Amino acid sequence: MINYTVPQLESFVLLILFLLVFLYKLRKGWESFKNKSLLKKNRTLKKIKYLSWDDFELLTMELFSKIGWKVQGNEKKGADGGVDIWMYKNSFTKKNISAIVQCKRYEDAFVTIKVIREMYGLMHEYQVDEAYIVTTSRFTKECHPFAKGKKMTLIDGKTLVKLIEKYH
Repeated sequence: MINYTVPQLESFVLLILFLLVFLYKLRKGWESFKNKSLLKKNRTLKKIKYLSWDDFELLTMELFSKIGWKVQGNEKKGADGGVDIWMYKNSFTKKNISAIVQCKRYEDAFVTIKVIREMYGLMHEYQVDEAYIVTTSRFTKECHPFAKGKKMTLIDGKTLVKLIEKYH
């Protein structure tokens, strides 16, 4: 049996305590990093464009949630019929305002008028009040004139980054 001196035992206990505190701090740091919001981690267009399509939808859901919407992702994965996110919020003039969102994470391709027309049709099919199309890219020149006067909001990459800065 080895006999340890008192200073050796004290050093050993201090080392164990230091190690426990270090592991505790490391675990807390990891949890903080892991739980950090997508909005806080992805505040530049370059970072947003590198997200997977489902993380881009989650980022968009988090953004609309911060803006004040109650959001629900589409349960279907893959062919979702053009709707990625369903949203609701209370209003003073109406019981609920409903909206649908289509997310388009593109590197360089523009969102075309076809997507905007489809969303307009889906607004009527699902009888929702508003529609949003969110992209990391831009819209073709026909999109904004078509959406004007309709309850449709087109959010391009630059506008998306501004919204993230405002609501992160």
